[in-house]
Amino acid sequence: MNIRMIGIDHEKASLKEREMFAFTPIQSRQAMEAAVKNYGVEGAVIISTCNRTELWVSENEGSLVDLKEILFGLKRIVKEDRDKYEYLFVIRQSREAFVHLFQTACGLKSQIWGESQILSQIKKAIEEARETGTADLYLEKLFQIAITSAKKVKTQIQLTTTDVSVATKALERIQEVFPDLGEKRCLVIGNGEMGKIVAAQLADYGAEVLITLRQRKHGAYLLPKQCTGVDYEKRYTVLADMDVVVSVTSSPHYTIKADALVPVLAQNHRPRIFCDLAVPRDIEPKVGDMENILLLDMDNLGLGKADLRNQNALAAAYEIIDEHIDKFIESFEIRSYLPLLQSISNSTSEKICRNLQKDLAYLNLSDQDKASFESRLAQVAEKAVSSVLFGFRDSIDRDLWDECFTNLEKVVR
Repeated sequence: MNIRMIGIDHEKASLKEREMFAFTPIQSRQAMEAAVKNYGVEGAVIISTCNRTELWVSENEGSLVDLKEILFGLKRIVKEDRDKYEYLFVIRQSREAFVHLFQTACGLKSQIWGESQILSQIKKAIEEARETGTADLYLEKLFQIAITSAKKVKTQIQLTTTDVSVATKALERIQEVFPDLGEKRCLVIGNGEMGKIVAAQLADYGAEVLITLRQRKHGAYLLPKQCTGVDYEKRYTVLADMDVVVSVTSSPHYTIKADALVPVLAQNHRPRIFCDLAVPRDIEPKVGDMENILLLDMDNLGLGKADLRNQNALAAAYEIIDEHIDKFIESFEIRSYLPLLQSISNSTSEKICRNLQKDLAYLNLSDQDKASFESRLAQVAEKAVSSVLFGFRDSIDRDLWDECFTNLEKVVR
């Protein structure tokens, strides 16, 4: 079984280019189903965040499907436009792909180095693949061990000197312009996890915070403390009195359009910050050209990289990651030996039964009892031999497996 991935991320692609290949949760589920159904892969998982879009697939040995063809097909990019995007993608397979996933889960490949939100996003990706039936045994195991590895890194190693996240960084940039948020009114568009984090942090600094709700779902939301819900459809109405607008939804459409904003801003001229934390973007880029408006987005938030102080932490993280990748690889390599191990186990149990035939004759059992006894004896023998063989697997070097098991088979025959 092969595991490969194709991805586009902030290292090579601009925000506008990443938008082209982003998936909403609904689109992601549909795309994973289509990848398995229409492109012949055994399993599929899609990770789609503000920094990256990645398609992970598992395939049978010798079956190398065209991953670019799949992704272009899923995003409905016509053939004549594909050349201008091809250079943005990276394809990885086997251990190189595993290392990438495990490092990504730890936040080592995020714009904010070491941030924690990516781990939740990877958990969400495998959950959605599981629910759509596209997470096969191999991808399921890979992602679960990657998550376990990332948790261990997070609990044992301090990757950052402060608890930084996209929400925290956005708040820092807002406070560079408005140091005293206690005098400001803020609108947060989107009440998902990130929207609630931003709203709660703004409220903690004393800002008056409104957070949008979809009217048809009123009553089902738990709002952050000191925040007030407002109908999403009324966002332009309340926006005239806002100093800060943060939009973070999974909508494929703009939540704030420049044309609709013009009459709103004319009611009250004042400096405003619009902060777009979504990919695809929520706020039309032309808003940034309007008077008295500072538009922040994922590419100009000033997200940092690792510094030299973190090099020791990085080395320790790599050690944990390598340990878990080895564990994943071994768990599947042993599967190729299962027929051989089963053959050794069967041969051994048959030999034991033959050697006990004279002893059985002294018991003077009926034919039925003798058959039952022999069957039970074979089961016990197989179980004991299997236990010994798997003990060998755990105690001898991986490079010796083939020689050890092959010689064992010769001995017992």
